[in-house]
Amino acid sequence: MIPEKDYLSMEFNPLTKRKLLTEYPKLRQIIGERDDKMIRYVLLMYDQNSPLRKYYPDVNKRKDFAAAIAGYDADKDISKIENLKTLTENVTTEEGQKVVPYEELLESISTYMTYQNSRLWTMIVTNEQSFYEYQRRIMAEVGGEADKDALSAITIKTKLLEAMDDIHKRLDRYYSELTGGDQDLEMAIMIKKRLSPESKAVR
Repeated sequence: MIPEKDYLSMEFNPLTKRKLLTEYPKLRQIIGERDDKMIRYVLLMYDQNSPLRKYYPDVNKRKDFAAAIAGYDADKDISKIENLKTLTENVTTEEGQKVVPYEELLESISTYMTYQNSRLWTMIVTNEQSFYEYQRRIMAEVGGEADKDALSAITIKTKLLEAMDDIHKRLDRYYSELTGGDQDLEMAIMIKKRLSPESKAVR
């Protein structure tokens, strides 16, 4: 059992007895209208000051405890808890049942993490833009007006590859810090960013 005092370092205490959006009107501006249990789960899992990060370094265990503390019943809410843990949900389509990203949850997490880690998020976006810019330059053909000769072009491309490798390592570190080590969320965010119009425009 985590002492209640350990939650006091969080800006929005997920243990409050009142509805979170009632207790903290500011949360409505950040996350919007969301289910109370879902908001509690997001805070418990992804707030950078959540004591669960310290007490449960294993992400899967942390998700289980976050769901329980948020108010989900381990017996009655099995499918809901699974959706929270996998960041996906089952929907019915013309082709039948289909597993899709849990957009409402992902949006809540992304918005809250951006609020808490605006500087870190800016670093991620800036580094990704640099990464794709370097990628474009490397994929350009050797020769032509932009390259004086093949040797200098190869030298430039080698340096760009080294820079891309450094960026890749930084991004891994940034994403891990942002998500608290939740690799499922890291992958979901990266996929969402790759499919976004803004990301496509950058490329």
